Amino acid sequence: MTTKLPTQLTRRLYSYADSDRMAGVGRGTSKRWSEGYTRKSRTGEYVSMPPVTIGRQATGDGVAFADLIEIIVIGRLRELGFSVQMVRQVVEACQAEYNVPHPLSMLEFKAGGREIFVKEGTLLKSVLKRKAQPAWDSILGPFLETLDYRDSVAHRWWPLGKDRPIMIDPEFGYGLPVVAGSGVRTEIILERVRAGESNDEIALDFNVTREDVEYAIQYEVQRAA
Repeated sequence: MTTKLPTQLTRRLYSYADSDRMAGVGRGTSKRWSEGYTRKSRTGEYVSMPPVTIGRQATGDGVAFADLIEIIVIGRLRELGFSVQMVRQVVEACQAEYNVPHPLSMLEFKAGGREIFVKEGTLLKSVLKRKAQPAWDSILGPFLETLDYRDSVAHRWWPLGKDRPIMIDPEFGYGLPVVAGSGVRTEIILERVRAGESNDEIALDFNVTREDVEYAIQYEVQRAA
């Protein structure tokens, strides 16, 4: 039986625009990948394309944390030259292998995914071909190391790495990026900087360190790039 994810991971906390920014994908991408879209074929006919993130369990518009993790991975695979069709096959094959709607956010995938992606003779060999090992080594492996797991499901993301104090957790700050241990949203810190306040003033006001403020600014500038 398919595993159902906890409610906090499937609640749609993020707008599509928020998801695009956090995942580092183009404007409108999260909505297309989540809902499907229509495109014009070479013959001039309009063709309906199914969602790429096909495991969504919640209802309503927007993106849940579990969806966001999947969109991040898909976006990075696309950067490596994977076609949307190939990525969709990857997601479907991993869903079948692990019997879960969001396999890319499962601890089992982190532990055994490399074998699926890389080793010869696996179910994805015909899909991934020579892209498999570079994809895992440069994209999937490092990204999965930035996730925290609870009950075998990713529930927190450290977008700058676990040695930096910026986290995204659906249970804190409405799921938006915050400074760990304080709950202060990174976007608010950037707003204060743009208003002319110094890093030291902001740190004192929010009871965080100057380094926390600097990392918050780094994250906001990085995701806006």
